[in-house]
Amino acid sequence: MNPFTRKVRAVIRREFMQRVRSKWFLVSTLGIPALMIGLVFLAGFFVAQSDDDTGAAATVGVVDPTGRVADVLVEELLADSVLAARAEGFERSTEEEIRAGLSGSAYDLLLLLPEDILERSDPRSRDASERARLFALDNVPEGRQRSVRDALSRALVRVRLADAGLEDVDAEALLRSAPISVVNVTETGEARSQELYQVISFIIDFLFYMVLLIYGQMIIRSIIEEKASDIVEVMVSSLRPWELMLGKIIGVGAVGLAQLAVWAVVIGLTALLGLTGAGAALAEAGVDLSAIALPWSTTLLVLLFLVLGYLLYAGLFAGTGATISSESDAQQAALPVTLLIVVPFIAVQGIIQSPNSIWAVVFSLIPFFSPLAMPPRLMISTVPAWQIAASILLLVACVLGAAWVAGRIYRVGILMKGQRANLPEVLRWVRHG
Repeated sequence: MNPFTRKVRAVIRREFMQRVRSKWFLVSTLGIPALMIGLVFLAGFFVAQSDDDTGAAATVGVVDPTGRVADVLVEELLADSVLAARAEGFERSTEEEIRAGLSGSAYDLLLLLPEDILERSDPRSRDASERARLFALDNVPEGRQRSVRDALSRALVRVRLADAGLEDVDAEALLRSAPISVVNVTETGEARSQELYQVISFIIDFLFYMVLLIYGQMIIRSIIEEKASDIVEVMVSSLRPWELMLGKIIGVGAVGLAQLAVWAVVIGLTALLGLTGAGAALAEAGVDLSAIALPWSTTLLVLLFLVLGYLLYAGLFAGTGATISSESDAQQAALPVTLLIVVPFIAVQGIIQSPNSIWAVVFSLIPFFSPLAMPPRLMISTVPAWQIAASILLLVACVLGAAWVAGRIYRVGILMKGQRANLPEVLRWVRHG
């Protein structure tokens, strides 16, 4: 076996086994997905409880100056299991009097309808005088607001239909909306659910973002620990510094891949065993789980950008770790590299919404941003071949350049101890390292 390969493999194996055997790895690998799944179910439980509490928990009093909507509205509210009644004694009251009389009334909520609600009511109007107002002594849950709002819409339609002589028309049927699902079509005619691939794109970028931050810091800490314990001097005597750096980058990256694989299995099993209800909810939102069918070419390109992105940032973190000697300096020294990761992640939501906008294209061509910016574009839209090729070439060039710079910094800085190196000193290492 090639001596270089044997030495690098020894470092990779050491870095991998040292971290996989630690309690931190076991806790984070199994604990994080368990925590995420638990939080999802807990949030769903609280939402369900909130929805259950929005029905008959409050009595709505309807104040209708027109005298034409209240009875119909009360019928609609009762049909939605919301206790309601015409607010007797408040019909001729002003808004100030209604607010003052709410606490002493028999109602938990008072709904005041505008006098001209049948003539010019617009649900999008920003003018408070044109909108119905729901007065409450306590917070009104969103479910209860929705029930009152929907009931009012149906009541207004019924009254207007009655005025037109169409009492027998089903108001609910008139208001029923038609669901629509956006389907992206590729050049070969393949259909993709836009909503589904937007969600998948964000999940991939989020996981990669977390991997870069967590394992970038892990590379820095690994270098600091070895510098502090003098192990590095023994290791450098038997292999070259850049071989040590390469072994660390690949070894720590393998830990990240192993952890992601475990997370994928846990989440996949959870989805397989308990996604029946979630699948129905996603289907109502227009997300079809059966539409997940990424072409191999797109999958391989996404993986290529993720691998190159890891190599780029791992080299930068390794070079950063070689310039410091204490944990207290790690966060400050790693801040510039961390910002390079944070900026494209912040832009991900915008890229998902407008994958072919000018700024999204620019982000996907900048090597420091493309590992996070290009995968959503590949999954959601059809990216021109020249943009893919240019982005890959620029990223590869940047990876090689960063590896060269980090290697020269690492070769000198790995044996340096004491205070943190300043920028002029680091530049001198790059020129003469």
